[in-house]
Amino acid sequence: MDKVVKSPSGKASSSKSKKVREPGYSRIAHLIREEIFDGRVTAGARLKVSEIAKRYGTSTNPAREALQMLEGEGLVTITPNRGASVREINEEMLQNVFDLRAILWAYIVKSFVEFATPDDITALRRHQEDCEAAVERGDYEAYHKANVAFHDLIVDHHYNSEAVSIIRKHDRWLQALSLSEPLNLAQMRRSSDEHWRIVESVEKGLPEEAARAIEEHLGNAQATFLDRLRRKRRKQPG
Repeated sequence: MDKVVKSPSGKASSSKSKKVREPGYSRIAHLIREEIFDGRVTAGARLKVSEIAKRYGTSTNPAREALQMLEGEGLVTITPNRGASVREINEEMLQNVFDLRAILWAYIVKSFVEFATPDDITALRRHQEDCEAAVERGDYEAYHKANVAFHDLIVDHHYNSEAVSIIRKHDRWLQALSLSEPLNLAQMRRSSDEHWRIVESVEKGLPEEAARAIEEHLGNAQATFLDRLRRKRRKQPG
């Protein structure tokens, strides 16, 4: 039984102090990811487990697991005896990522057209209606949330866990990059229009049309991300 002691105010309290909950490794990875895309942590910067643990008030194990997670996403490189460092996200890397995403998304969306239930299709339209409403308000945060839900619905229904894992590998940092530099209103409208083409193709049961729509959507997203990288590079000193 806990020993009861008097606090300075005279009130009884338990001698067993409440344990402060440490942030989990995924939360730490999220925070580091944001720092990378905000430019607070630059390419090539060393990421020491002990410093991360101290900065986020955690033990070394979650800090180490967070770095391993970021390595899996391609944002961090871990070298034996040298530790972790931030990988440069350049145009070649982004090109490779989107080439792979185009293949996988075409495969996944065609399967979605084939196997989606009426409830799935209704949910997809609802997410797109949320996207459209956010565009009309000019609310990028709401648009981003609805956009993620739209794409997640299609991916989450797929049976090929390996394909889904590859897509998820890059989703987190692409989403973080999106939040660090939001779409403008014209880009949001174009993206929403592309979503409608996907929805209509799914509703009509046209897998090839859905694949073409998603490929166009990804192509425009790639151009937007490349433009962001180029602008970031121009802003860098020297």
